[in-house]
Amino acid sequence: MAGGFSEKLRRSIARARERLVDPDALAQTLERLSAEGAISQAHAASLGANLPNDIDRSSYILRHLGAHLGIGAVFAFDLVPLPLGTVSRVLWVAGNRLVEHSRGSQNHARVHSATVLLVAAIPLLGYGAYLIPLRRQSSELAFVLANHTWLVRTGRTYEQFVADTYSPVRRIARWLVPYPAFPSAGDSALSR
Repeated sequence: MAGGFSEKLRRSIARARERLVDPDALAQTLERLSAEGAISQAHAASLGANLPNDIDRSSYILRHLGAHLGIGAVFAFDLVPLPLGTVSRVLWVAGNRLVEHSRGSQNHARVHSATVLLVAAIPLLGYGAYLIPLRRQSSELAFVLANHTWLVRTGRTYEQFVADTYSPVRRIARWLVPYPAFPSAGDSALSR
């Protein structure tokens, strides 16, 4: 049974990682953001042109973000009334930090920071914990992936969620995924 669960988790993580950076799906997300007025067509084109390089530079972080999303898919319909997804995310962050420290890779260990660990412990929000180190590396990629992931999971963009939610949640959501700084401020009604 443990082998079956382990294999199910591995497959879920692999699928989540593939979907996370699917170029066609990311292009569709940018088109939708532009059509809804969250970003201009010029910004969508600029983000789309930079995506391959940003994805390549952020591959280590994206592997872990994909793992968290895969964990979410495995435990989304779990019948056990325990926070297994939350526990799994926290163990993922802590375990990877220990592994990277033991390997002497301080840059990789910093990705699994205390802030990422704390956010990973928050139900639902914790699935996006690796957006924290990602936004430091590429706030534009974090913005696109947050919108893409939210769109795939809910049918709405992250920007729609931020615009329609309560003020305290909006502040936390915007802290987690800041609106990218484009050359001309005020281009979007949603830029705050």
